[in-house]
Amino acid sequence: MKDNIAVAETPHTEKVTSDTHAVVCSTSPATNGVKLVGEAFVPGASLLMDGNVVNGAAHVAAGIGIKMLFGPVGLLLAAADSYSKSVTDKYLWNHVSDLVDKAKETRRARAEAAPPPAE
Repeated sequence: MKDNIAVAETPHTEKVTSDTHAVVCSTSPATNGVKLVGEAFVPGASLLMDGNVVNGAAHVAAGIGIKMLFGPVGLLLAAADSYSKSVTDKYLWNHVSDLVDKAKETRRARAEAAPPPAE
């Protein structure tokens, strides 16, 4: 029986340590390609392939519900969220939030560095 530490030592994975826990992120293009193809058929497939059954099943159910409400765009968002969580261990919303925070910090830094307006 293999554990996550054994998986973390393979050449196609990367062990990422955060403040709360260590995460093993897949970096193999072949693995990520298979996950992406799986998402084309069923949202949540990449999480199910990772063995995250509860979260994968939630994405399947949410994907079906969102498709009924918003059509193919909703299904695409559910699949993108699942793929993002599987590959980077961050939900799509977290990526968007990080981009917004970075843009705010950049804007604030530029405003502080700009010379004061002349009177």
